[in-house]
Amino acid sequence: MQAYLLFAITLVLGCLFAYTNGFQDGSSVAASPIACRSMTRISAVVITAICEFSGALFGGSKVASSISQITNYPRNDTFLVVIVCALIGAITWNFVTRILRVPSSSTHALVGGLIGAIFASTGNFQYVVFGDWGYMLHPTGVCKVLAALFVSPLVGFLAGFLTLRIVNFVCARATSHLNVTLKRMQFLVLPVLAFGHGANDTQKVMGLVVMALSTQSFGKLLDANVADGGIPLWIRLTVGVFMTIGVVAMAQGIVKRVGAGIYRMRPVHGFVTELASAAVVLTGSMTGGPVSASQVIASTVMGVGYAQRRKGVHWLVAKDMLMAWFLTIPSAGFTAFLVYNIFAPLLQIL
Repeated sequence: MQAYLLFAITLVLGCLFAYTNGFQDGSSVAASPIACRSMTRISAVVITAICEFSGALFGGSKVASSISQITNYPRNDTFLVVIVCALIGAITWNFVTRILRVPSSSTHALVGGLIGAIFASTGNFQYVVFGDWGYMLHPTGVCKVLAALFVSPLVGFLAGFLTLRIVNFVCARATSHLNVTLKRMQFLVLPVLAFGHGANDTQKVMGLVVMALSTQSFGKLLDANVADGGIPLWIRLTVGVFMTIGVVAMAQGIVKRVGAGIYRMRPVHGFVTELASAAVVLTGSMTGGPVSASQVIASTVMGVGYAQRRKGVHWLVAKDMLMAWFLTIPSAGFTAFLVYNIFAPLLQIL
């Protein structure tokens, strides 16, 4: 009975985390077309929500596999307590950053929460698979997650910078009618970015739920395809639905911060931001790299702004975002550590 209760709590918290991920990163996904008035807020939300849900259903399972490989914690009932505390730490940080109107990485928060909860449970990091960097080409374990999280914003910045330079060169003699075309083209690139985000971020929660199902109390309930790294359809549907609800409950403060707080974007900037970000996020999903869409998009906006007019970039806003990114893992980890020490004894006797 204890194991079933813990799994039920894990599933509920996983859905809540997917919801917070939806309003956190989903707000960044839709920020550019809303800011440059290529779409109305309702249109952007509807398109983003539909494509995020599609990404959850058809996005594969490589990212979920990467998340499951960062720990070799024994698959016993105590591991369920660890997952519960990790999710509470990550969810808490997502709500804090929403209140502060700062786009942060839900992935950072999840990884930090998991590491903090494992440390609280064992007093060391013996069950954390740090892996190695693999010359940045074939990293493993936590190193793979960190490589994807810290390299992807740099790639996003460069992609935004170079793409805008190319577009400006090609369209140097274009008339103002080009803006109309660019606004329409965002109806093509936003779905791609939203699908990539849905495919990437939902899998992180799915990976935790599958790990919870792999514990000794539930091992026999796993389908054969799950043993090979697959994800049951009911998990995809459940997590996808709550991610979609989170997108609909979009955080307007984050939309304004990303869409106008970093750089005042026009249609060309919005199009380039969506295009470059989509390329980075989709690459992460296809290779199993758990990237943060909010980080990628914000850094791409910085790259676009720097390429257009570096003095127009609000670097103080960018500084606040960078600080939030670097604080996320330790903050979520410390929160999970506290939660485990406070509530684990209660959970273990239920």
